[in-house]
Amino acid sequence: MAEGPVWFIGRRFFSAGSTSRLASFISFLAMTGLVLGVGLLIVVLSVMNGFDREMRTRILGLVPHIQLFENGGIGDWQLLAAELERIEGVASATPFTLLNGMLSYRGKIVAGQLQGLRPERLDIGLAQTMPADFGALLEGNGIALSETLATRLGIGVGERLTVIVPRLGTGGEQLAPQARALEVVVLFNTHTAEDNALAIVHIDTAGALSGLGDRPQGLRIRLDDVFAARDMGYALINNLPVGFSFIDWFQTHGNLYQAIKMSRQLVGLLIFLIVAIAVFNVVSMLVMTVVDKKPAIAILKTLGATKGAILGIFFVQGSLIGLCGCFLGILFGVPTALYIPDVVGWLESVLGFRFLNSEIYPIDYLPTDVQMSDVMTVAGVALALNFVATLYPAWKAAQTKPADVLRYE
Repeated sequence: MAEGPVWFIGRRFFSAGSTSRLASFISFLAMTGLVLGVGLLIVVLSVMNGFDREMRTRILGLVPHIQLFENGGIGDWQLLAAELERIEGVASATPFTLLNGMLSYRGKIVAGQLQGLRPERLDIGLAQTMPADFGALLEGNGIALSETLATRLGIGVGERLTVIVPRLGTGGEQLAPQARALEVVVLFNTHTAEDNALAIVHIDTAGALSGLGDRPQGLRIRLDDVFAARDMGYALINNLPVGFSFIDWFQTHGNLYQAIKMSRQLVGLLIFLIVAIAVFNVVSMLVMTVVDKKPAIAILKTLGATKGAILGIFFVQGSLIGLCGCFLGILFGVPTALYIPDVVGWLESVLGFRFLNSEIYPIDYLPTDVQMSDVMTVAGVALALNFVATLYPAWKAAQTKPADVLRYE
């Protein structure tokens, strides 16, 4: 038979359905499973891509890629920062003093991490969350609190709290803790897990609390390539005098990033298996179609159809099933992935319940990032599996013997 009739008959077999209700029901299940599998895999991959993007841009925009320390604080930090910023791959170097302490307000006490920073040299991630007059507000005894900490303390802008910071002597002996009253001047929300403990004060205030004076504890270094942090850290240490050390973001947030990558792979694998199961349901559907269409196959063979033509007919039918299922799956998956953050946000407002809490998850919202490469990969894999699933039923149809079928017709 010519190529035209093979395509025509295969398309008719696809569109006409089956005279058997059971076969029609199995066909419906197979097609529905394929559509849902493809669509859900696109949604899951897009959400995991969103977490990966937010990890790179938002979370790593708040934390330094490298923290460079010197025993007793860095003396001439301006000169060192200027030298570091001339190194290729270093985006910025800003001074900081980090203090772990307690925040007290009207009998409520919470643990906090005080970041002593220079307002004019904030990292990009922090600068985007702060008002334009942040520097002037922070001068003196000002403190900026995350909204999470402010809620726990029950404090608002303009009210004063007490910061209690433990101190150690030069020999490591425990000294009396340092306490200071500070006024809340700014409330901010980064929508990340950093909000659970983050408070920002002027670096001069942090220096007075820590006893370092005008010597910052270290430098926060941002890199053009975040994944070069470990190598860059060692390169910097090798070119600095003895007494310097560093911590990179792999040590502070590396487990979180690896967890996101592993979750993406595991969830993607599980949904992929669902797609595989849905695709191989096509085997059952096509086998029942072969059984249902045996009289038609026998007549075609009697009219001169070769085994190759019969194979082609069922390949066409199976391919159309795969194409239709993938197309509908993409139509379902892409819009769902694009609008799922809005849907989740609406459900949270209606139900009064947060699905993502920054005390448990790295961010408190559901991100999404639809990448066409993922969509094409999902569609390609589904079509390839569908092609494999078509082989056996098509071969079975080609083995039909007209005499055995038409004997009782």
